[in-house]
Amino acid sequence: MTAGTGARAHRGTVRAWLSRAPVPLCLCALLLSCTDPRARVTPPTIRITVSPIFQVHSPGTIPTSVYAYDFQGFDSLDVAVRSSGAPLNADSLFLYPDTTEATTDVVWSVPAGIPLGTKITVAAKVWNLVGFVATDSSVVTIQ
Repeated sequence: MTAGTGARAHRGTVRAWLSRAPVPLCLCALLLSCTDPRARVTPPTIRITVSPIFQVHSPGTIPTSVYAYDFQGFDSLDVAVRSSGAPLNADSLFLYPDTTEATTDVVWSVPAGIPLGTKITVAAKVWNLVGFVATDSSVVTIQ
């Protein structure tokens, strides 16, 4: 047997295999394309809302609404209020077992004596069951 004859025989075997291979490969591709894709793990969604037309005074209140969503469910929600240079620091922790969506309304009390123009940050942080965290914040000014 010469070198050319063996190479032709090998090419013939490869061609025979390639002529049969597309059928099983196409069937596998077809089956895989029909399966429902798994949802990707993503951070939860959170949105904090303070009415843009609401004016914050000292003394007074800051009504806040916090919306949280995660398709796998979330563990807890922390809502905090902080001011720069003024004695307004508070937070609340909410636990939501077996919940995928929640809206929480919080009314913060603003003590007397906070100077005009002081910026107050209302922040919210939510943890989902996988461990991802999402945050949102809103800044209001004492008027």
